[in-house]
Amino acid sequence: MKVKRKFKKETGSVAVEFALVLPLLLLILFGTIEFGIMMYDQAIITNAAREGARWGAVQSVGLSHPISCSDPGISTIQGGSPASCSGTGSGTACLVASNYGTNALISFGQAVASNPSVTVSCGTGGTINVTVTYTYQGLGLGVLSAIQGSEKLTSSSVMYYE
Repeated sequence: MKVKRKFKKETGSVAVEFALVLPLLLLILFGTIEFGIMMYDQAIITNAAREGARWGAVQSVGLSHPISCSDPGISTIQGGSPASCSGTGSGTACLVASNYGTNALISFGQAVASNPSVTVSCGTGGTINVTVTYTYQGLGLGVLSAIQGSEKLTSSSVMYYE
């Protein structure tokens, strides 16, 4: 005697499994991309602070040594005393750091976030201190975004005037 077995058809089960796994895969993918872009922007503001400090340090060649923070030439190199800028241009350590950051940061067209804030000051022992601050806004993907809201990135560089 022959026994017939009935098997349920499993058509469509792969689509259901894919639908269940897809959100997790997208979260991991976009989280990795967003974290990578944020780390890239952190490296850029670190380089911007270093470039601004280096530019300011080498511009002190014509000043009398030892360098004093009260020297008017130091204020000119910095872009003010203490200098603070978020614009473009050239001729001061503040603007060199701001230009570097503005030109290299990935901001996805967000005009407010594309300009880093730069502060330059004279430190003890004849040093130039450059601090760059940037607010990373993220990709703006809502729930798929690994970073909700904004993340403040900061970097500082200190160099001796030469």
